[in-house]
Amino acid sequence: MEFGNEVPRRTFDGILPDGWQERTLRIDPLHHPGLADGVVGTAEQAAYWAERITAAGPPPAAVLAYCSAVGLASALVEALPGPDVPLIVLDPAPAHPEAPQELLEELVQAMDESAEVPAITGLPASEALALGSSSLLSVVVACSSGLDEDILVELTGGQRAWLSFTLTAAEPAQTPPAPAYVLLSEGLDWPGSGQVYRVGVTAEELFRAPVVKELLTGLLATGRKEEACLPS
Repeated sequence: MEFGNEVPRRTFDGILPDGWQERTLRIDPLHHPGLADGVVGTAEQAAYWAERITAAGPPPAAVLAYCSAVGLASALVEALPGPDVPLIVLDPAPAHPEAPQELLEELVQAMDESAEVPAITGLPASEALALGSSSLLSVVVACSSGLDEDILVELTGGQRAWLSFTLTAAEPAQTPPAPAYVLLSEGLDWPGSGQVYRVGVTAEELFRAPVVKELLTGLLATGRKEEACLPS
C-alpha cells in the first residue's frame, strides 16, 4: 500500500528484495471508488481490495504498508482468503482524532492562506466530509473563477478522497491493527502487537536504507520472525 499523493512520496521500490518489484501489486488506498463522495468504512475498503487481490492471482507473500494505512492493511489481511498473510508495516501511525482537521487546514491553506477553515473535529464522519468538501470547493471556486462546476468538483476529488480516508482512519478501531512485523525509524515507538525492529535510520532514510532492504529481504524470505534479524 502506497499513497500516491505524498510529497515527497514514500515507495517500497528502494527496499524490496531484488527481483520483487515486478511481482508487486500496488494499492493506493485513496483510489477506492466513491471515497471522495462519501465515507467508506475500513472493513468495506478492505473487502474491496481483497477481492481485487484475489482476482489478480494467488495470495500474496505479504502485505506491506506504512503510516496511517496500518489499520486498513490489517483489515485487508483479515479479509484475504486462505492461510494467514504476514503484515509488515513501516513507521505505523494510525490517524489521531485531530488528524482530519489538520489535513483540511493544510489542504485549504495550501490554496489560500487567508481562507477560513471550518471546524470538523467531533462531527460524525459523513458530516465532517460534507463540510470539509464544501470548504475545499469554495476555495477552488474563489481561486479558479470561470471554470465549469463539474471541473471544479473534479479538481477537489483527490483532496476529498484523502480527507475521507483520514476520517475513517481516525475512528477508533474495533480491532487494533495486528502487524506481524514492525520496522521503526529513529525516535518512534509502537505500543501494539508484532515483532518490532528498530532500524536506526531517520524517517527520511527508512525507504532507501540498505539495512532496511536487508531486513525486509530476510522477513519476506523466511516468513518467520524467529529467523529474521538485523544484519550485523
